[in-house]
Amino acid sequence: MKRTLILSITLSLIWQASQLAVAGNGHPESRASELMAKARQAIGGDAKLKAIKSLTITGKYRRMMGDRETGGETELEILLPDRIRRSETLNLMPGIEMTRIDVMTGAGIWSDSQSNSAHGGGAVVIRRAPDGGPDANARAEGGIRSDLTRLCLAFLLSTPPSVPIELTYVGEAEAPEGKAEVIDLVGPNNFSVRLFLDQKTSRPLMMTYQGRAPRFEVRTMTQTGGHREEMEKRAEEEASKAAAAPQVEFQLSLDDYRPVDGVLFPHSLSRTVDGKASEETEIKKITINPKIKPDRFEKE
Repeated sequence: MKRTLILSITLSLIWQASQLAVAGNGHPESRASELMAKARQAIGGDAKLKAIKSLTITGKYRRMMGDRETGGETELEILLPDRIRRSETLNLMPGIEMTRIDVMTGAGIWSDSQSNSAHGGGAVVIRRAPDGGPDANARAEGGIRSDLTRLCLAFLLSTPPSVPIELTYVGEAEAPEGKAEVIDLVGPNNFSVRLFLDQKTSRPLMMTYQGRAPRFEVRTMTQTGGHREEMEKRAEEEASKAAAAPQVEFQLSLDDYRPVDGVLFPHSLSRTVDGKASEETEIKKITINPKIKPDRFEKE
């Protein structure tokens, strides 16, 4: 995993420094489509990928929340063509646990979270919004949509119909570990990802995208209304301050490809934010075509 982080950062830095010219025959859209077709063939081929109607992915992750390292379990459920559910259980500290659910159903987005404590109290996680203002909720939903779309892209090299994308070949990036073909993927609602494909294997190496670095604060609290109001007021103030934060680069690296029923899936995902390690996920199990009921994606 460390090797992947080094490779991803090196590729990105060399790419940014050199700004290599577009190679090929002068048709970046056609070249990009050819490379994506090769990538899909490399991880299993169109026939096997099209046969996937549902997918469950479970694993464990470690994440930096400010200067605190936390971790827990994660589950991704995909019911094609357009339903995605991500559930994360976060162990905040001994005896305190939080579960967060993000769901995408076509054009719809919803989230929910709950916390519990073995000590009888509660817990609040303030995930400071990337922007304040009246459109903060819409931007937060857009961030969830983009996040879930990137995960779908990472495992299936496709996006839901609600996020149609345009492909453009950008060029070639080079690092000591090897070369990568670079493609830009752009979709509605400001969705934009730069995809790096290993030149030798055609498998995805990483994605990069722009965003504002998330800020986290974890506090335990009782269920009294005064404390809750104070926490909510502070969260709103911090969200407003974060609105002026500059955009930084996120890198999602994909590694440790293993076959599952004839399809190669990454089993190690690493994320950096502005060049700093932020999150690592180790995939424990992937199941192709499990039975997932549509009501699994309905808000309770």
